[in-house]
Amino acid sequence: MSKTLNKALGASVLAIAWAASAAPAFAQSESENQAEDRDTIVVTAQKKAENVQDVPIAITALNAAALEAARVEDSKDLQFNAPNVTLSANRNITIRGVGSASYGGTGDTNIGVLVNGVFLQSGSSFGEFFDMERIEVLRGPQGTLFGRNTTGGVINFVTRRPTDQFEGYVEIQGESPRGVRANAAINIPLADGLYQRFAANYINRDGYTKNLLDDTMVDGRNQFTLRSSTRFEPSDATTVDLTLTYFREDSNRQEAVKSLCTPDPTFGCSPNSVSAAFPTNNFLIDNFLLGGRVRAGTYAANPTSLREVRIDVKPFQKAEDFLATLEINQELGDLTLTSVTGLRDGNNSSERDFDQGYRPNAFNPGTFGTHVIPDAGNGNGVMTYLLSGRPVTTTDYRTSQTGGGTRKQFSQELRLASRFDGAFNFIFGGFYLNSRSSGYVDTWTPANRTFGAVSKFDTRLGQVKSYAVFGEAYVDLAENLKLTGGLRYTHDEKHIETASGTFALNPYFIGDAEFDKVTGRAILNWNPTLSFTQDTNVYLSFSRGFKSGGFNPGNNTIPVFESEVIDAYELGIKNTFMDGKGRLNLALFNYEYSNLIVGNLVGTAVANTNIPKSRVRGLEAELVYTPIEPLRLEASLGLLNATVRSDYRSSDPSRGGALFQIQGNQLPNAPRRTLKLAAEYTIDTGSDWTVRPRVDFYSQSGFHSREFNVPADRVGSWSQLDASIQIANSGKDWSVTAFVKNLTNEDSITWLEVNSNLVGSFRSAFLLDPRTCGLSLRVGFK
Repeated sequence: MSKTLNKALGASVLAIAWAASAAPAFAQSESENQAEDRDTIVVTAQKKAENVQDVPIAITALNAAALEAARVEDSKDLQFNAPNVTLSANRNITIRGVGSASYGGTGDTNIGVLVNGVFLQSGSSFGEFFDMERIEVLRGPQGTLFGRNTTGGVINFVTRRPTDQFEGYVEIQGESPRGVRANAAINIPLADGLYQRFAANYINRDGYTKNLLDDTMVDGRNQFTLRSSTRFEPSDATTVDLTLTYFREDSNRQEAVKSLCTPDPTFGCSPNSVSAAFPTNNFLIDNFLLGGRVRAGTYAANPTSLREVRIDVKPFQKAEDFLATLEINQELGDLTLTSVTGLRDGNNSSERDFDQGYRPNAFNPGTFGTHVIPDAGNGNGVMTYLLSGRPVTTTDYRTSQTGGGTRKQFSQELRLASRFDGAFNFIFGGFYLNSRSSGYVDTWTPANRTFGAVSKFDTRLGQVKSYAVFGEAYVDLAENLKLTGGLRYTHDEKHIETASGTFALNPYFIGDAEFDKVTGRAILNWNPTLSFTQDTNVYLSFSRGFKSGGFNPGNNTIPVFESEVIDAYELGIKNTFMDGKGRLNLALFNYEYSNLIVGNLVGTAVANTNIPKSRVRGLEAELVYTPIEPLRLEASLGLLNATVRSDYRSSDPSRGGALFQIQGNQLPNAPRRTLKLAAEYTIDTGSDWTVRPRVDFYSQSGFHSREFNVPADRVGSWSQLDASIQIANSGKDWSVTAFVKNLTNEDSITWLEVNSNLVGSFRSAFLLDPRTCGLSLRVGFK
């Protein structure tokens, strides 16, 4: 990774040299003090700075003040603050029922994740949110300016840029259960036109899940992130921003918290319900490979509490990630030339208890062909087998899963934008991405004996090259009527080298595929003058989103799946009323979905397939209202109906691979309702002192985690209540905040993931954090 860092620094030096030699033109205009004003937020949703209320797109924008007030620390908190946004498996964002449901090394996300304008092919793994300027959540396909993999929308993370003022802060937070978090930043003006900012985040906390087997806590966090931001302004017309981010984690977490199963004699786990139990019959793989040697029904009781487990493999999650983003803006009269360069290099490894259970004295002693299982002296068999690649000799049935991977990418975007005084403006650009990744998952059970992992997946190379050109025009048809039209052509080249197998990998499948698509949007927006509002923006839009197809790792029968396309129609209105005391934004939308990509695990292979036709319809409302100056009220509502329209029969591996009609079923991870309510009251006590209590409430209805809509995949409705009180002194720039997250201590399941049919198709449950209390002290300096 040091070589990558050296290359990034070299590239930044060349870029700065280029910028310094560029001819000056007009001074670049910037929005000042936006971080502290929650009611006037400037966004770059259309690749230019605009007030969020003026943009004809459904956007939730949270600047630094909004993030701090609602205590939005990570993606789990982000979903509470935007309608129709959910986080499945605590890692995959879904917007308006559109999210990633596929598997594979060249599989793409449906939600574009950008950091400082750089698209991340593999999503984000850079820890928690800290020292942010803002987060923009764009809902709906963004097929012109952002392009591929944005069928659901875009999340744009913008970190704080350096300024010409010396300042900084330190924030220390203590939590119960035991945890420490720290954020810090310092901004240093090095010279006229050269500014530097350093920021850091550190987390060390105990786990939230108790392992009753050894009385320890798992699911803890130990991670840090470092960030360096440099701004160089060699002239009034040139700005260069270089940001380097390094993330590292070494935690004892295991993604899913607990295994759930209602025993079923046919499938191992019933498709009709889930409960805190384990299969009472042997796994299918044991019947194949260990006939007569494994005793059925030997699992120790699965604790009924979702926060308790009995596991005999200590989990770990290690990750390292580096990201360099370089943005150069050069003004050329009425034009602005922008270059955005991204470079990424990361890796990860993990180990977990696969079945998340304890199964003692599980073997019959005896001779089974050439396989001899000795008697431990008490009638229990002693078996030697590989666990995570290491031999163990035990009477217990133990399982594990190990995995890891790498990711590298380089991206470059160039665009030219006009800012003419007349009725016509435009933006035109090109984009290039080269992403290379690798990954493996090995599953270890006694059935593998000493031969190798019972299930092996390996993608030694997954490569995506993407080329695109795009353009958009803006025409003022009248003083208050504007037409936007844009097109984007995308060409993707995908290459994969992948294999799967039992004990050893089968020969690698080597595949190449190309995908092309023209996407775009058309928007008509009107700014009428109304007596009951100060500012109104009405828009009607059509947009097309595209997610390219890919490969099924280890599946030689169906090696390739097709691209998916969304045609989206939206009617929206954004209003500012009562002399700026209120903002009400509404959006109605209809999506026609073609070739929706969904995936399942079938034995040791992956089966991604395309559902021909689906439809998503919904409504969103966002309200901010300040009836009196100290009181602030916030609310958002998302309503959704996402269904399969095709007469389509799909194979369900958790029910023996039989075909089932899914027409009329709800799409995965698409709750019919999301609701957020918040209230805060700021008490001015004089001499720059304020006291601000705040309450946040969020709830969402239930949904299914797979397209089959069986009861065992049903995630129930849940809610979360948070509260905080802050005492602050604006003159001295310090504050202390006491807070409680998940005040009612709900054990909310956010996702149920179905495991391979070879091990009974048990469900892995993902949970939100339990009740967390804390005290945060922030001290600023200038």
